Amino acid sequence: MILVLARWHEIGFAQFMMTPEKQLKTDFLFPTPLIRAFHPELTALIEPLRSVIMTQKETAQGVSRSNMGGWHSAPNMDKWGGPPAQALASIACGLTEQHLQVEAPPHGLEIGWGVDMWANLNAAGDANAQHCHPGAFASAVFYIDTGNNGAPSTDGHIVFEDPRYPMAQMQQPGVLWPGMDGAGVQSQHAVLPSVGEMIIFPSWLRHAVKPHSGRGTRISVAINLSLLWQPKGPGA
Repeated sequence: MILVLARWHEIGFAQFMMTPEKQLKTDFLFPTPLIRAFHPELTALIEPLRSVIMTQKETAQGVSRSNMGGWHSAPNMDKWGGPPAQALASIACGLTEQHLQVEAPPHGLEIGWGVDMWANLNAAGDANAQHCHPGAFASAVFYIDTGNNGAPSTDGHIVFEDPRYPMAQMQQPGVLWPGMDGAGVQSQHAVLPSVGEMIIFPSWLRHAVKPHSGRGTRISVAINLSLLWQPKGPGA
C-alpha cells in the first residue's frame, strides 16, 4: 500500500471549478424512492378502518410474521375489511402507479395490481424485526393510530436499511460519502410516522419497526402490491 497525502494547495484543486476548462461533477446513482402521503381521502378512512380492524381482532386469531408481539391479521384484509380497506388499497395503487415510469408496456396491456393487506396492532414494547416483502413490487403502510393517545409520536420509528448493506461494514464506517443533500449517507434511515400518513416504498427495501412507548395501541395497515399486466379497458 502506498500512502498518498493530497496537498490541495500544491496541485491547484482549490481553484478547480473556477475556469470553464476545468470541471468537477458528482453524479448520485441508484436513488431509492420513499413516498410519504397525506390526503383528506386518507384521513376520512381512519375511523372506518379502526372500526373494522378492532372488530376483526375480537373474532380472528393473529399470525406470526415479522412481528415481535402484538397482533398481525391474516393478509386478506381486502376481503374482511370491506369498503374502507378496498378504498385504502385503491389509493395505494394509484399513488404507486403515479410515480412509475413504464418504458416498454406489453402491447394491448396496462398495469393492474394484485393486493395483499393486513392490520398490525402494537402495544408499548411490541416491534417488527428487519424484513422485506419478497414477491411484491411495492409495499405501503398506513397509520391509523401511533399509540400515543392522540399526541404526536416520539418513538416507534420505521427504520429503512440501505440496500447496499456492505457499506455499513466497509473500511471506515464513520467516514461517509455525501448524499444529494450534502449530508453523509447513513446505513439506516428512521422515519417517525404520523396518524393519517401513508408511506410507500419498493418491496425489496429492508425495514423494521421500533417499539413505541405510548400508553395506547399503535394501529397500522400494511399493503403489498404485485404488478400484474392486464388487458386494456374499453377506450384505453
